[in-house]
Amino acid sequence: MSHQLDALSASATGYLKYTHRDPKNGKSASGALRGVCSCSDGGKCDPEFRQFNTLVPWCLPHTGNRHNHWAGLYGRLEWDGFFSTTVTNPEPMGKQGRVLHPEQHRVVSVRECARSQGFPDSFAFYGSTLDRHRQVGNAVPPPLGKALGEEVLKSVLMKLKQENC
Repeated sequence: MSHQLDALSASATGYLKYTHRDPKNGKSASGALRGVCSCSDGGKCDPEFRQFNTLVPWCLPHTGNRHNHWAGLYGRLEWDGFFSTTVTNPEPMGKQGRVLHPEQHRVVSVRECARSQGFPDSFAFYGSTLDRHRQVGNAVPPPLGKALGEEVLKSVLMKLKQENC
């Protein structure tokens, strides 16, 4: 059964079919789990039934054995953990770091990434969302910059004090 939604641009897009176990939506008409390839249950993988534009890309389960099971992809942060790195492009398919919120089904926001770097909530970032993520990811954390500046100042003052003695 094919479903379509009319898009604002007068084109059409297909519904995403989910094949995971879902108490609300259950299984597809064929009995298969929505959004999951039949090979996940040990069945034969039939490319004819491949679904495109799904939440979890087709390549992840089908090529994982050749790529260390895609370690690091779709990583979720932990509440009591830490940001291993603040990235410039929080893409779930990127292997740079964990970018999914600990509980909510979303990528961490620019503000959450900025907090991980020590930026105060009053600090303003400008540009598109991707531009703002780049600004945060490429930045030296303000507390680190402050600490380095204080140490440089101490060193300069100590050198001046030694020269004046």
